[in-house]
Amino acid sequence: MKRSVLTTLAVTLAAGAAASELPVEGSLRGAWYSSSAKHDDRDNVASAALWLKTTPQLTDQLRLVAEGWVRNDDAFNSAGATSATMREAYLQASSGDLDLRLGQQLIVWGRADRVNPTDNVTRRDYTLLTPEDVDQRCGILAAQLRYHLPQANVTAYWLPQFRPNRVPLPSLPGVVWREEVPHAQQGALKVDASGGAVDWSLSYYNGLDVNADLALGRPTPQGMELLLTHHRVRILGADAATVAGRYGLRMEAAYTWTNDGGDPLRKKPFLYVVAGGDRTWGDNFNVNLQFYVRRVSGYRDPRALPDAMLANIAAQGALAANQLERSQHGITYRIANKWLNETLEGELAGVVSLSKHEYAFKPRLTYALDDHWRLTGGMNWYRGKSDTFFGQLDDTSAAFLELKYSF
Repeated sequence: MKRSVLTTLAVTLAAGAAASELPVEGSLRGAWYSSSAKHDDRDNVASAALWLKTTPQLTDQLRLVAEGWVRNDDAFNSAGATSATMREAYLQASSGDLDLRLGQQLIVWGRADRVNPTDNVTRRDYTLLTPEDVDQRCGILAAQLRYHLPQANVTAYWLPQFRPNRVPLPSLPGVVWREEVPHAQQGALKVDASGGAVDWSLSYYNGLDVNADLALGRPTPQGMELLLTHHRVRILGADAATVAGRYGLRMEAAYTWTNDGGDPLRKKPFLYVVAGGDRTWGDNFNVNLQFYVRRVSGYRDPRALPDAMLANIAAQGALAANQLERSQHGITYRIANKWLNETLEGELAGVVSLSKHEYAFKPRLTYALDDHWRLTGGMNWYRGKSDTFFGQLDDTSAAFLELKYSF
């Protein structure tokens, strides 16, 4: 690890916080992963990271939010590369019933548990090694204007920047990958109500797809170039949640319109629905179960294309988009409990596709050594046939162990 980079950053920020009395919180994290998440055949990955966040109240109506990290995922190699990301950096101004946010921010939509069809605005980095899925979120430059009504909030978003999801790319013989990230303005609108018998929202997004389509590029000396391209989509979403006794019930759905124009390499319009609930026994034992379904409109089997090479590429793109079949359905589950005065937390979570016989399994155990130190162990396990979504992630399966100091 390049200790000088992490040490210098930590000392500089700590000194700056002390001098300016900025409220700074964060964590230092050291972790081991049995495999990377990038299809690069790297095993026994040692990672070190510093996460920092500050939320100073500048005036009665103005607040600053800034959060970022610096990390090295080759900590035992002095030549290992150190990377840094600013997840959020925005100003929030409030006046009466209006809130305005300007800057880089996380825009999180959806009430279902971890699987959210409406969450399509800001990107995730699925190659980031972290036990917490929420840490994979990355902010986007945006202007957000929220108006508080007596029974709901109306929020409008202007998004001058586009940042796509970062996904592990498979190594294919003779294939060179290249991503085209266009510049386009985007917008979104959301109506959200909470605090009543039923919490609900309606949302609409008109912008670029954070998940790429495939396109043929230029011939290369190695063989061929595959492009990751991003096209405009329109997404209408809704969610709702309520409580019935000790049961929590949730539903979330989104319909995505795409302009595929008959191109076999581009996504078709699709419906994505998640519904389910959870129940708690005693103080801590919780079981969450959800059913999901995805259905593609205007489906055509990409494997049936007469051109064998085009059929292979179209099938690869459809697999990444979960559109290799007309419809898919399955379940998500999460079973969690706490022991030893809530210092020990355990969780069994995963996704099972009932239509394709594939699954993701993510058990985790966390022990709080004291108020600052936490030790977490677990695994991300993916299994399925080679023509399934989780089967393609088989070689990114990994066990992990992380020691985290929070301050």
